[in-house]
Amino acid sequence: MLGGYVGTILRIDLASKKVTKSKLDEKLALDFISGRGIGDKFLYDNLAIGAVPLSPENIIILTTGLLTGTNAPFSSRSWIVTKSPLSGTILMSNSGGYLGPELKFAGYDTLILTGKADVPSYLWINDDAIEIRSAQKLWGLGIKETQRIIGEETDNRAIVACIGPAAEKLVRFACIRVGDRAFGRGGPGAVLASKNLKAIAVRGHGTVNVADEDAFKKIVAQVLDTYKNHAFIQEWRKFGTPYIVGPMNELGIFPTRNFQTGLFDAYDKIDANAHKQHVTKHITCFKCPVACNSWSVVQNGEYAGSECRGPEYETIWAFGGQCGNSNLEAIIAANALCNELGMDTESTGNAIGFAMELYERGIITDAHTGGIKLTFGNHKAMVQLVSMIGNREGIGDVLAEGVKKAAEKIGKGAEEFAMHVKGLEIDGYDPRGAKAQGLAYATASRGGCHHSGYAKQELYDATFDRFTEKGKGKITQQNEDETALVDSTGLCAFPHQLGVLSNDQIASLLYATSGIKEFSDVTYLLKAGERIMNLERLFNLREGFTNKDNVLPHRFLQEPMPTGNSKGQVVNFKPMLKEYYKVRGWSKSGIPGKSKLRELGLLKLA
Repeated sequence: MLGGYVGTILRIDLASKKVTKSKLDEKLALDFISGRGIGDKFLYDNLAIGAVPLSPENIIILTTGLLTGTNAPFSSRSWIVTKSPLSGTILMSNSGGYLGPELKFAGYDTLILTGKADVPSYLWINDDAIEIRSAQKLWGLGIKETQRIIGEETDNRAIVACIGPAAEKLVRFACIRVGDRAFGRGGPGAVLASKNLKAIAVRGHGTVNVADEDAFKKIVAQVLDTYKNHAFIQEWRKFGTPYIVGPMNELGIFPTRNFQTGLFDAYDKIDANAHKQHVTKHITCFKCPVACNSWSVVQNGEYAGSECRGPEYETIWAFGGQCGNSNLEAIIAANALCNELGMDTESTGNAIGFAMELYERGIITDAHTGGIKLTFGNHKAMVQLVSMIGNREGIGDVLAEGVKKAAEKIGKGAEEFAMHVKGLEIDGYDPRGAKAQGLAYATASRGGCHHSGYAKQELYDATFDRFTEKGKGKITQQNEDETALVDSTGLCAFPHQLGVLSNDQIASLLYATSGIKEFSDVTYLLKAGERIMNLERLFNLREGFTNKDNVLPHRFLQEPMPTGNSKGQVVNFKPMLKEYYKVRGWSKSGIPGKSKLRELGLLKLA
């Protein structure tokens, strides 16, 4: 292999403890680049059709990007790819921080885990030395203590990715914590727990080479110059993602009280200006000059001592507007508790807001909640319910299944108020005021996810018509393919979405790093992004998902937005989906056509 790749795939069967090392296939890299793309292909090729997500047959893949571990700015990302226990779809969950670079420094582009350990274990990767160690004494411990003990037993500079009690109890949206970051969405923590694996610890002492050092340094300098002169990203740098709480509320798309409206009157109590009083420092990911992550500490009051990274925009929404809560200290406390238990904050907050609406409508009562008054705005009940979900206690045991399965179990019309797509809880943008974002929720491979088709045009360009449905199929296709590309490089998506990194600059970085001529061509790279999206669609089709699953909740289609600057809007969904399928070259029922698959080199897989 040329630069960027370290060239080795590490496979570990946890049942037999067999360790296998193989070379990265160059054709695979050409077609899928790295990161999310290569993870998708490994899963598609190796996972049995119909495998139960929480069974030993599921596979979990940790994969890095071509640029991960280099001196390219924003190049921290790594991916977990598996079959989601929450949705049953393909799951691609990404994290920043330092795990991806460390895995490459240890000499591996990708780690593939199969089987199930016979006893609770953790994996210790120290360059060429691979050990499966006992985690008997770690089972049941929270995240901080687990990371501390493993650091003491291995190397205090090791990067530790681990699960908490929520995953051990198979909460379906349990995450994998990586330092202060996480593989958050879709339940990868539960998959790791189902394999009796408490943690993966990695320490590497190698380097990642680039093919053309002079060209690489030149494009890095250009990217950094763009970053320094980009007004929006400089404001973003000061506040991080909480910066957009106010703007999203102004657009009328800040989901409030379980998406009943998009306007939260008390938004200024939880926005960036309110948040900064709790910030004690800023922290960053590997090779990122932005340092958009803050560290927040509650100094006084009933939540004193609570601390966490962030909270990020999505978490502020999930425990703020979604729950009708304007107590920022409670949001920090809920975030910190999720971190320690090991749960995705977005799904957790969505589930609590869902339960609050059911409670206020009388669908669940004090008999279900154990006397807890689950009214919107009750921040004490909200924080208590986080703990109950993570420990599967009382009503928390039901909500730990995710809103789709919880609604089916509760009945009484609860399904109408479960805000999800394909079982993955929708996050912090109401699509009635951002139609392309709504289409992206419906077509996202892993379910109700804003990331894969992030409608940056609607969210940040005031001249763009966010209310029309016309043309949104094409825009969504473009956004998805570009994101699939970025996710397959090791780069953070934010700089690209916010205009700091152009497609041309990404191509220049990939070419200078790898020396692979094809990677200098933006058209070629975007075709790779399209190939990845089609492969994910093929995976979901073979797992039984159909056109009927590419839908939005009833609320967005039938209930006009009641207040704010998106008032009166609903989503006219079918014309957008029809256009999207046509642009993609898929049938009217959302099946990729033979000519499209042949063009992408995927026909044999279908």
